[in-house]
Amino acid sequence: MNTTGLYRRLLGYVLPYRWVFALSIVGMVAVAAAETVFAALLKPIMDGGFIERDSEIIQSTPFLLIGVFAARALGAFADQYSIAWVGRQMVFDLRQALFDRMIRLPVTYYDRHPSAGLISKLIYDLEQVAEASTTSVRVLVKDSLLCTGLILWMFLLSWQLTLIFLLITPFVAIVVGKAGRRFRSSSEGIQASMGGITHVAKEAFQGHKVIKAYAGYKYENRIFQAANQANRRQSLRKALVASISVPLLVLLAGTAVAVIIYIAMTDTITTFVSPGTFISYIGTILLLMGPIKRLARVNEYLQAGLAAAHSIFSVLDLPPEGQGGSMTSQAIRGEVEFRDVTFTYPDTEEPALDQVSFMVPAGSTVALVGASGSGKSTAAALLLGFYPPQRGSVLIDGVPVDEYQLTELRKTVALVPQEAILFQGAVQDNITYGQAQVDTNRLDVVAAATGVNRFATLGNGPDATTMGEFGARLSGGERQRVSLARALYRQAAILVLDEATSALDPVSERELKGEIARLASDQSLILIAHRLSLVTNADRIYVMDQGRIVEWGTHHALLAEAGHYAALWRSQEAQQPAAGTTGG
Repeated sequence: MNTTGLYRRLLGYVLPYRWVFALSIVGMVAVAAAETVFAALLKPIMDGGFIERDSEIIQSTPFLLIGVFAARALGAFADQYSIAWVGRQMVFDLRQALFDRMIRLPVTYYDRHPSAGLISKLIYDLEQVAEASTTSVRVLVKDSLLCTGLILWMFLLSWQLTLIFLLITPFVAIVVGKAGRRFRSSSEGIQASMGGITHVAKEAFQGHKVIKAYAGYKYENRIFQAANQANRRQSLRKALVASISVPLLVLLAGTAVAVIIYIAMTDTITTFVSPGTFISYIGTILLLMGPIKRLARVNEYLQAGLAAAHSIFSVLDLPPEGQGGSMTSQAIRGEVEFRDVTFTYPDTEEPALDQVSFMVPAGSTVALVGASGSGKSTAAALLLGFYPPQRGSVLIDGVPVDEYQLTELRKTVALVPQEAILFQGAVQDNITYGQAQVDTNRLDVVAAATGVNRFATLGNGPDATTMGEFGARLSGGERQRVSLARALYRQAAILVLDEATSALDPVSERELKGEIARLASDQSLILIAHRLSLVTNADRIYVMDQGRIVEWGTHHALLAEAGHYAALWRSQEAQQPAAGTTGG
């Protein structure tokens, strides 16, 4: 998107607050007018007050100056606060829209982009936009008005000298243009490097226990130093451009002032008829130096803001996850069928699922077992519509999942993922997550069935048990119990348990196995498991290997076949005496 397009798009976020923005413009006009009037007052003060000793001018000057400074003060307040208010409102709206778009992006986007980069856009890039929308706008409008007013007064005093002063304009345009391109490039580099810093820091903070356990301090410091170094280099590039461009502009302006003073002192131009006129003209030029310096520096903030806006709009313009079809999920029985499904993840060659077909009759319990990487979890991802299969169909009650509305489809399926994803806050909020109203009776039932009530106090009061970040205050087994309670609370037609009890000891697993069977007796239950002890009572077991179903049947029938399943069973039975508890 070009610069003009970015301006227009950002302006669209300002328009809802145009009246407050207009108030800031009024304040800027008042400030610019007050400073111009102050420069104009220097002439009568010098001529009438100091030279002619005019009593009327002497008496009125303090009141005039107080009025000028009062007008400037009021204008400055209206200008600064109003533009800051508009800027923060605009950033609030942009941040809200950006977050909403981020959480609606398809799974494939998150597969390719680390979440830390998105966090950097949400925090750092948006603050750059805030800087551009407050500091830059104030300087551009207020100082442009002030420069215009001061230059007009200079023309009134001496149009010949003012034309000489304006000879520096083409050189200023060249410096500003070259600096702007450098600022834009450096700002984009800084934003990218901030994403790298966020990514490294986020990984380190989340994995702090592993860092401590394996003494990975030097490695993490080395990785962070590289990201930090990249940010330092880009920031110094930007500082170098600012350090050269602004003093260069001041030098150009100073040269013009020196020439004008020389001409005035040598009587080359006889425009100056009084000392007051000369003082007013020089005072006006000196007042002009401040706005010129700020206008030269504003390019830095402006280009940083535009680069950040481009980064933000590039995400806002991404298409969100589709809405799916038009069918709703009312009166779903829960029959699931995979019909000759083949799926390959993006940027990979080997299919995760290769011509997979199986059936889950409504209300039955079916297990998918096999070694890690055999495609079990991929089947759950396709059932929830996270990815579309390249070939074949996934059906619920005989209807392909892509014909259901996505929101309705996902009401039909309750998933307990391999990793217990929990959110900071109360345990109760995690169990009832996504539900508009809390059914306290159902909450009590699932909390008791999953054992959550043994370690957590439900509710939202001061005594309620809170999770910590990602459930850090709970053990691995406790996190899985909360995650399981969340799925059971939902009472969906289809319940998918993906290694849902892997962090539990065998005794706790057997206990939960019975409670799940009791609470989910009328649901279609898909058990994805590596530990076979969880699936022995399943109505049918499908054994997967390298993306294919290689065996199926009941537990006893598969043991009798002495194939893949039997080998897995014997292997786990042999390890059983050495197995210890892994968390409750």
